[in-house]
Amino acid sequence: MNFADRLLTRVAETTPIVVGIDPNFNLMPKIFLPSSSSPTDVIDALAGFSKAVIDGVHRLAPALKFQSAYYEQYGSPGITALAQSIAYAKQKGLLIILDVKRGDIGSTSDAYGRAYLAGYTELAEGLRLTSDLAVDAITVNPFLGEDTLRSFVDLAIEHEKGLFILVKTSNPGSGMLQDRVIDGISVSERLAGMVERLGAGKGIGKTGYSCVGAVVGATYPAEATRLRTLMPRTIHLVPGVGAQGGRIETTKANFDERGMGAIIPISRAITYPSNRELSSSEYQQALGNAIKSYDRMLGHAGEAFPRTNM
Repeated sequence: MNFADRLLTRVAETTPIVVGIDPNFNLMPKIFLPSSSSPTDVIDALAGFSKAVIDGVHRLAPALKFQSAYYEQYGSPGITALAQSIAYAKQKGLLIILDVKRGDIGSTSDAYGRAYLAGYTELAEGLRLTSDLAVDAITVNPFLGEDTLRSFVDLAIEHEKGLFILVKTSNPGSGMLQDRVIDGISVSERLAGMVERLGAGKGIGKTGYSCVGAVVGATYPAEATRLRTLMPRTIHLVPGVGAQGGRIETTKANFDERGMGAIIPISRAITYPSNRELSSSEYQQALGNAIKSYDRMLGHAGEAFPRTNM
């Protein structure tokens, strides 16, 4: 099934809120902290925290967004923990977005795509190595140009996976490049046209949306309104709500007139309650309460998103 169809089906059953997992030992409840700096303890701590989040949200959220850098910073123990966390999320039936923001020349993009989207690499004739980092979708950086994205798109279509290409990011300095006007249109608007074009044809699912999505930050609602018009078949991944200052109420600019076509990843505001002394059961209750609170603020009750779990 086309990635967009799978994602929007899950959203219709739950909520547009996607839970982000960005492990930070300075913020997570203390019960998850490692007992030493040994690789085994670091793996257990990172995977234990991730699994606790997954257990607390898998019936309420459509997908998870793992921030790869928060695992990569711990070297090979972090990568091992990420692979374990991905495997556990798959067992629980969650869609998985890996935030890696990859982008390079075509052959290198092909290697990235095989690791994350195809899920295997050919070693030699008759030999294939499976990737334990294969997920449902990844984030992609378009800075090198459209030709470097073709491999990602082809692999996504072939393996029924998804992409979210950076178009208008949520950080304060994004306008320095993305708002620059060239030949009458901004860079982000030019990127929007490219994303819509790349996702056409075989990328379109039965919902009318493409497996090629766009990252459009919650901190720029006016731009989001314009970009929604330019990308009518593109799902928006809308970061920036919570710790980055974006307001969930303004993310409605990212949805279409039916209340479809966008997902909102929220990480710290859901996974890091102010009380770090919570027990495991108290923490899971806090996770569920946070998702339900954001879902109510979003105000997406109704026919477009029939609720089964909220």
